Amino acid sequence: MNKELITEIYNRHTGSEQFYRRSYFEHLIYTEGILDFQKTLNAFWFVDCIISNLPQIIFTAKAVDDGFFIVKIKVNKKENNGILEIYREGYVNNKYSEHITVFKQIIPDIDLIPYDYKFYLILTNIEPVIFTLLLPNEY
Repeated sequence: MNKELITEIYNRHTGSEQFYRRSYFEHLIYTEGILDFQKTLNAFWFVDCIISNLPQIIFTAKAVDDGFFIVKIKVNKKENNGILEIYREGYVNNKYSEHITVFKQIIPDIDLIPYDYKFYLILTNIEPVIFTLLLPNEY
């Protein structure tokens, strides 16, 4: 696996004609680009990690009346782990911030190479609550 392959995954997806979901969870759908990311990099844990933290994301979306979140994965090869972070932009105490952390989770023994992994998580339906996970080029 190399950076060129990862860049290719990001660049070959500019939209999605089909959406996917885990059979056990109806509140998150994801795009062809996310499926390609998972299959090519053997990173099926990624969507499961988002699902396990979705209650906190739903709470935040309702509390701030905003449904747009940024998902990043930072790989630390020295420590052999990664950090999955979901954050948003907005106001805190009447001050605008471009980075308000919703949650961070350490991913032990990550096998991804260091790269600027970035995704969007968007509230696409309120009742029932459904989020869509996509690559930035698919937005």
